[in-house]
Amino acid sequence: MKRLKTILTIFVLATLPALAQEDLKIGELFGNDYIKKYKATEVMVQGKELKPYDLTLFRSVTFDNGKTLSEKIEKWIETDSRNAYDKEVGRINGKLYYGFFCLPPHKGKNRYLFYRNAALQSDSKDPSLSVVYMEGHATLEQLKTMFK
Repeated sequence: MKRLKTILTIFVLATLPALAQEDLKIGELFGNDYIKKYKATEVMVQGKELKPYDLTLFRSVTFDNGKTLSEKIEKWIETDSRNAYDKEVGRINGKLYYGFFCLPPHKGKNRYLFYRNAALQSDSKDPSLSVVYMEGHATLEQLKTMFK
């Protein structure tokens, strides 16, 4: 019985990062078949590596050739960003080129969503598409400073 409790505890702790973006459409991208099917690169960082940045979770997925999924992912981003209390977006020919969204806090943590579709640039040799999700106690100002 003790062993079963230990196994269940480990399972619950392992699934917590997946629950962080459970209420978001882009949550479907992380740890899913999209990664294998479209040969994407997924990164997940949590724990002590993020403490200096005042974050608790960092997840990203980058598709080398985002053209095939760009319409679907753009719709998901648009859906998830509807309730954003702060946003900055750039469009090319009506399509979302980049977006930075401050999402409503979840369980006391700030949440941020980044999107970039490099394939939309006319002179781009980089057809990648990236989605980044972060959460923690970092403020928008802290993140802007880090990414400059």
